[in-house]
Formats: sequence, structure tokens, C-alpha cells
Amino acid sequence: MSARLSIGSLLVVLAVASIGLAQERGGHADARPAQRARIFRTERGGPELSVTTRVRTGVQPKSVNVSPDGTRVVVCNFGRPDRDNVFVYDSESLAHVGTISFPGNAVETVFTHDGRTLYVSNFRENVVEVVDFGACYGASAAAPCTLTPRATISTGSLPKFMALSPDDSTLYVANWGDRSVSVVDVATLHETRRLHTERHPRGMVVRPDGTLLAAAFHGDVVHVFPRGASEESERFRMCELPRHLLLSPDGATMYVTCSMGHVGFYDSHTGARLGIGSLGRNPRSIAITADGRYIGAANFTSSDVSLVDTVDHTHRTIPVPGASRIVGLAMHPRSSPIRLYATSWDTNELILLTSTAR
Repeated sequence: MSARLSIGSLLVVLAVASIGLAQERGGHADARPAQRARIFRTERGGPELSVTTRVRTGVQPKSVNVSPDGTRVVVCNFGRPDRDNVFVYDSESLAHVGTISFPGNAVETVFTHDGRTLYVSNFRENVVEVVDFGACYGASAAAPCTLTPRATISTGSLPKFMALSPDDSTLYVANWGDRSVSVVDVATLHETRRLHTERHPRGMVVRPDGTLLAAAFHGDVVHVFPRGASEESERFRMCELPRHLLLSPDGATMYVTCSMGHVGFYDSHTGARLGIGSLGRNPRSIAITADGRYIGAANFTSSDVSLVDTVDHTHRTIPVPGASRIVGLAMHPRSSPIRLYATSWDTNELILLTSTAR
């Protein structure tokens, strides 16, 4: 009997000790795992768009971008090496108002926040072209305008996507061919270091605090590099084949093109997935209006575009008759009316889709 009491007493002591230890660690003995946050999915709906204008580009128009003031559109003609690399268009009429030529072939562009400088990644030459865009900038700029690069910046192998720090002092260049991102001091136009990534870095954004987020297309991750760092501080596990990144205007939400057919909504500080927006087949480039309301997506395989409303959580895929493999996409800064610019890889076209003014 005494042995049984001793064993019983011992079990009570152990139970009390376990409760005390759990409380000391900040938990509760009977605590259950916290419920996983609910992930939303967009529903079909939202504004309708239609094709209003289409014009010729150069060969294989890889990307399209809109100047910060919304007056100019630039298209990189990837399949036209050594001349007519970048075409400049009026954003309203799509009149061809300028050309940029250089040895090599153009892939992507990024504007400084004032729109006066344009950086163009040169895939073949492993450099970034620096272009003074002032002669073409603004609705009152003379046309036609012929621009030539004023400098080049050496990078890693096969430079592709680019991103600027919030103050335009640092340029980040994703080197598709060598698992790295070049960090460029804009004041000197020299690469200061390279950041290691998984295979095929592509999409990048810079948070307001200067932190770089860089997606590795064949690594299924987003690398987190604090401002000034030489190594990642962490990495976020992503969807399969993450391609293009965007940030909400406040920097809190990161949008990621998932090549299997959707755009992911993620917390830009924790990497937690918040929601999923449906897109077409094999989405490539995405772009966002200045107010953060609408995201447009270029669907390469289905040759159409999608529009996602980040507020109402709706999506709509819009057919683009006659287009073949839509690869580049940009959004006009204004969200009313919506103006979406897309490039058709096989038909060598720049196509403007608009909504009815709301």
C-alpha cells in the first residue's frame, strides 16, 4: 500500500512540475496548437477590359514599362540585337516617339523615381545600359527622340530584372546566369558586391526600409537581404517557380507570380501566405497601379491577361484576340480608367486594354 502511495505521490509531483515548467516557458500544459490563419482566394469578377489600340513593336517584345508620370511607354525588343533595342511610345496614342539603340539585346527596364534616368538590362553583353531619358520624358517632349546610353555597368552573367532602392542610390540586378544579384552604387555606376541566390534569380522588390527581396525561379524561395548586407538573413519558402514580385504601396504585402497559374499574396516581413489570386496559364510579368488597387498579369501560354482587385479580392481573365504568347505587361499609374499595356511575343505587338471610366 505504501509503495502504491509513493508511486502515486511521485506522479502528482511530476505533473505539477510539468505544469510549472510549461508556465515558465510561456505556454500552458493544456494549450492546443494555434489555428493556422485562413488564406483567402479571389472570386471571379471585377472590372472588364477591352482592347482599344494595338501597334507594331520590334522583334520579340520581351517587356514593357510605363514612365512614373504615365506619359511614356518603353518596350524592349529582345529579338532585335544591336539596333532598335528599345522603342518609346506615347502612352495615350501609342505613337512611336523614340528609339534607343546599342550593341547587344534589351531585356528589362527600370526608371528612377523622377523618370529622368532609364536603366536597361543588356542580356548578351552582361551589362546594364544607363540612358538619360529627359529628352523623351513628359507629354511635351519633342518627338521623335533618339537616345543613346551615356554609360554601361558591368554585372554578372545574363542580367535580367532590376530594382532600385527607395532613394535611387542603389541598383539591384538579377543575374539569371550565375545565381547572384549585383549590387550597384548609382553614384559611381560600379558593382560593389554580389549577393548569392539559388538558381535563376528573377523578380525583386525593395521594401521601404531598404530590405531587398529576391526570388529564385528554380529555387522556389525568396531571399531576404537587409539593407547593406552581403548575405541573406533568411529566406521565405514560396510557391513553385516564383517569377515576378511586387509590393503594395505601404510595403506590407508582397505579390508573387506563381507560374502554375496564380498570384500569391504574402506578408513581406514574415513570408506568410495571405491569399491566392487566380490567373491564366503560365503567368509571367505582373504590374500594379500606383494606388495598389489593381494587379495585371501577362499569361504567356494562354495568350491573355488577368486583372486582380486587391481590395475586393476578385479576378478576371480577359481574352486578347490575335495575340500569341503575351509576355510583358505594365499598368498605367492611374487606376481610373484602368490602362493595361501588354506585349505579344510572336506577333510583335504592343496592345493597350482599357476599362470604362468608373
